[in-house]
Amino acid sequence: MKFLLLFGVPLVVYLSFLKLRKLRVQRRLEKMSKTPFPEQYEKMLSRFRPYQFLTTEERKRFQTKILYFLEDKIFNAVGDLIITDEMKLLVAAEACLMITNIDGDVYPGLKNIYLMEDVFIPKDNPVNSITGLPTHSARLGEAWKRGPIVLSWNSIVQGSSVVFHEFSHQLDQQDGSFDGTPKLGRNGNYDKWAQVMGKEFINLRKRVMDHKRSDIDSYGATNEAEFFAVVTEYFFTRPQVLSKNHPEIYGLYKNYFQLDPSQWV
Repeated sequence: MKFLLLFGVPLVVYLSFLKLRKLRVQRRLEKMSKTPFPEQYEKMLSRFRPYQFLTTEERKRFQTKILYFLEDKIFNAVGDLIITDEMKLLVAAEACLMITNIDGDVYPGLKNIYLMEDVFIPKDNPVNSITGLPTHSARLGEAWKRGPIVLSWNSIVQGSSVVFHEFSHQLDQQDGSFDGTPKLGRNGNYDKWAQVMGKEFINLRKRVMDHKRSDIDSYGATNEAEFFAVVTEYFFTRPQVLSKNHPEIYGLYKNYFQLDPSQWV
């Protein structure tokens, strides 16, 4: 009886909370799907290349999640930067493109997005006792577990893939940890994911240690979480290179995101 009181009741309450939250998200998405997509957003997205290649159904889901994202997330300017609707839409577009065909909530737990004009250095930046240099270098973005996210606006304007990188961390941590493996769903093959990603991660690390070049950025060798984020960048920005040189990884990502950017030519 005590066991039930200690563990059974809290578990029931928690499961009920998750069920209620899921229902609320579904209702909110349904509401957004019936909301007319603003004409000015449509015009702005005409310059967002991937938008041209989405099917009619995908465009509708994409638009719905953008409206949800813009209503749910809070954009905060750092310094003298002035945030415009177009800036918000561009961040939302890249973030929501990633989850266009992924069911569920729109980056649950993430509430605040901070835009800085340029690169930034973390406030907690101790000096390395051996080298005498700061531990952290300038960054284009940063993501914490369940938010917030910090992004450099100049890097976004210049065409960097920082949004794909940082929001991939949000997808990664939805199962509870930054480990390079997002929630793959009921039909996801976790064994194959671990086998392929593990092999490729070790190969990249070996190339970095041997000072050999790789088409995957060496930052991906930092850990499994960064490897997942770096490869996500390549999947959306250099899909032909990824599909040619790393077909197994590309197949995994294609199944996970349910998108095929290599056809967006």
